[in-house]
Amino acid sequence: MSMVEKFVVLFSVPDFVVPYLSCFVSESQMDLVVRLDGQRCSVSDVAKSMGCDLEQAGVLLEDCYYKSIVNREVRDEGFVYFGADFYGRLDFLCKFDESYKVNLKRCTDSGENKNRVNKDQKAEDDIGDRLLKALDDWCYQVYAEGMGPYLEQLKNNEVVDRAPETFLLIEDLEELLNSVSEIRMVPCNCRKLAERCSKPTETCLSFDGSITDRTFGRPLSKDEAREIVKVAHRNGLMHQINSDWREKGPAWLCNCCSCCCYPTRLAQERGMKGIFPVSNQVALRDDVLCLHCGVCTKRCNFSAFYVGDTEMEMNGKLRKMIQFDQDKCWGCGICVDSCVAKAISMTRRV
Repeated sequence: MSMVEKFVVLFSVPDFVVPYLSCFVSESQMDLVVRLDGQRCSVSDVAKSMGCDLEQAGVLLEDCYYKSIVNREVRDEGFVYFGADFYGRLDFLCKFDESYKVNLKRCTDSGENKNRVNKDQKAEDDIGDRLLKALDDWCYQVYAEGMGPYLEQLKNNEVVDRAPETFLLIEDLEELLNSVSEIRMVPCNCRKLAERCSKPTETCLSFDGSITDRTFGRPLSKDEAREIVKVAHRNGLMHQINSDWREKGPAWLCNCCSCCCYPTRLAQERGMKGIFPVSNQVALRDDVLCLHCGVCTKRCNFSAFYVGDTEMEMNGKLRKMIQFDQDKCWGCGICVDSCVAKAISMTRRV
């Protein structure tokens, strides 16, 4: 096997990515993964394999660790390193180095795209765009497969190793911020990769003990964090947090859409309403106060509010009545403050 072939196997690279590997990893990075060969190796092991000194090997391993080419763990004698995988590498690139998108465009523009007969065909027919979509599809499937056993445990009310997500209502934001000391903003990898909407991507927050040496991102003050969440809220993003945040402290806060974000997509696909994310709240509409303006229909990610067929007269004009199906409500709460008539509130789910 060639070095590239060995790397593809060791790094779990999907087949459709192989012709474009240079957009994601360098030759020296591939060489390192192949030299590790699935084993856990010390700096001295790597230095010996590469025929270089300890300092050179250490610098290379450190750089590759922070770029998700290798992982590491602590042993009595120090760090040992082992190969990461393409899924982890793509996660890093989505959040912190989008040059791979430019490189993919450059690679494909020099190849198949030059031979296109119709240069005005839709963007989705462009091979570069199709590759980016394939990356999202592949990454989502890997995520879904990994989450499968966990979701089954939740469905069966079994003990799980981490608390599932729940929705944070915007009125609880101050309580959350008052309970943390360190805050880091990390770009949303889901929206950065999927690009199914134009909502903000600088939205995900990590807190205190969940911040590691590879969290990266930007440190935030509480005022900055508050503004990021409020902007996300105005843009119709749902706030998801670890459901045990009051007992064990907040770990992270994701501001999610329903079209890009993997947890929300998977939850809908697997019929996990009320279980993942956990939801103890549900929207309640006052039919007397409702103006049937339709703002809530644009706000709701789950079509709980929708335009019905029945017409009514409002201020001398006919308009379609807005219907509300409470059974479709997931309890995210982002509809409440968008209602100018104050006709929507949240109540405890029975």
